[in-house]
Amino acid sequence: MIINHNMSAIKTNRQLGINNNNMASSIERLSSGYRINKAADDPAGMAISRKMKTQIAGLEQASRNGLDGISVIQTAEGALQEVHSMLQRMRELSVQAANDTLTDEDKKAVQEEIDQLNKEIDRISTDTEYNTKTLLDGTLDRITYSSSTKVGIASVNDAVATGTYTVTATAVPKQATATGTTGTAFTGAGNVVAASEAGKITINGETIVINEGETREEVIEKLRGLCDKVDVSVENTAAGATITSAGAKLSFTTEEYGRNASFEISTTNAALGAALGINSIVGTEQKGTDGALTTGTEFSTTTTVTYEDKYAVITDKAGFEMKLDLSKATAGTAATITVYDEGPLILQIGANEHQTMKVVIPEVSSSTLGTDTLNVISNAGAQSAIEQVDKAIAQVSSVRAKLGAYQNRLESCVANLDTTSENLTEALSRIEDVDMAEEMTNYTQYQVLVQASTSVLAQANQMPQNVISLLQG
Repeated sequence: MIINHNMSAIKTNRQLGINNNNMASSIERLSSGYRINKAADDPAGMAISRKMKTQIAGLEQASRNGLDGISVIQTAEGALQEVHSMLQRMRELSVQAANDTLTDEDKKAVQEEIDQLNKEIDRISTDTEYNTKTLLDGTLDRITYSSSTKVGIASVNDAVATGTYTVTATAVPKQATATGTTGTAFTGAGNVVAASEAGKITINGETIVINEGETREEVIEKLRGLCDKVDVSVENTAAGATITSAGAKLSFTTEEYGRNASFEISTTNAALGAALGINSIVGTEQKGTDGALTTGTEFSTTTTVTYEDKYAVITDKAGFEMKLDLSKATAGTAATITVYDEGPLILQIGANEHQTMKVVIPEVSSSTLGTDTLNVISNAGAQSAIEQVDKAIAQVSSVRAKLGAYQNRLESCVANLDTTSENLTEALSRIEDVDMAEEMTNYTQYQVLVQASTSVLAQANQMPQNVISLLQG
C-alpha cells in the first residue's frame, strides 16, 4: 500500500512539472508577444521567419536606397533646369544680336554675356555634386575607350550596346583656309596707309574701313577684329616676321570644319590688298571639306554616317548614336571603340544580389552642347547661334526627360518595395506572433491545472501519513 501511495505522489509530481512548464512557456509567449521564442517552439517556423526578417530588412534598405537615388536625380535635374534658363537667355541674346540696330560695341557686350553664361554652364557641369560625387561632368556616363589617339570619342548614347566597334577614317575634316603672299610696306610717310591705299576689306559680309594715315599695327588690329567677328583666325606664316611686319604672309582659317566652313575676302582697293599680300585670295570663296568614315562589321547594315563640323555621327535604328572627333585623324587611321558596361550610377533597389538599376547621366557642358563657339558679333554668326542654341536646348531637354523617367521609375520601385515589405511583415506576423486571446485561454487552463496538480500532490503526500496513523493505533 505504501508503495502505491508513493507512486501516486510521483505521478502527480510529474504532471505538476509538465503543467508548470506549459504555464511557463505560455507566460513567455504572453510577455514577449511571440509564438516562437526559441527554435524548439517551432523549428520550421523559426527557419522561415529568419529568412523573412532578412528579406524585410533588405527591402526596407532598398527602399531607402531608391529614395537616395531620387535625391541624386533631383539634384542633377535642378542644375539642368538652371542650364535650361541660361540657354534660353543665350537664345534671347542671339536674337537681339541678329538685329542690325545694334552697333559693334553693343554686340561685343552681348557676346561678353554669352561667354559668361558659357562659363557658368561649365561651372555647373564640374561643381554639381551629391555626397561629393559629381553628376554632370561625364563621371556617371558609360566608360568608352578609343584605341587611337587620333580618333576621339565625343559621345556615345544609351542605345549603343557594350562591346567593340571598329572604324576607319578615309578622309579628314578640313577647315576653310587660304594663305596670301608676302606683304609690302605701306607707301605713306612712316609706313602708314597712303591715300591711294585706303579702302575697305570685307570677309563674309562684314566690313572694316582702312583709313589714310593708319599704321600697320592699327590695320592688323582692325583685320583681326574683323576675323573674330566671322570666326576666322588670321596668322602670320612668314619665317622671321611678325604679323605686323611688312614682310608678313597672312593666312586665314575658319574655326569650323567641314563643308559648311567657308569664307570669302574682298577689298575695294587692289593697292591695299597688295600691301597686305591678300590679292591672290581675294574674290574666291574658300571652303572646308567633310571627313569620311567607314564602319566595321560590328555595326548594323542599316547604320548611317553623317558629318557635322569635325565630327562623324554614326546613327542607327532604336536611337543608336556614336559621335567621333576626326579632327586629328589622317586618311587611313583605324580605331577600335570599346564601350564598357561601367561608369553609370548603380542603385541597389532590391533585397537580393543583382537587383540593381543603372542611372546614366552624360556630360553637360558648353563644349558638349556646342555653345562654346557661339559668336554673335556678326549677323551671320548671330543667325547661326540661334540654331545652335536651339540644338543645345533640345539636348538638355532630352537629358532632363531621361532623368524624369528615372525618377518616375524609382518612385514606382519604392512604392512596390514598401508594399512588398508590408505584405511580408504581415505574413511574418502570422508565423511568429502569438494569438493573445488564444494564449490567454491556454494560460488560464495551465494555471488551473497547476493549482489542481498542487492540491492533488498535497493529498497524495498525505496518504502515507494516514497509513502510519492506523499502524500506530
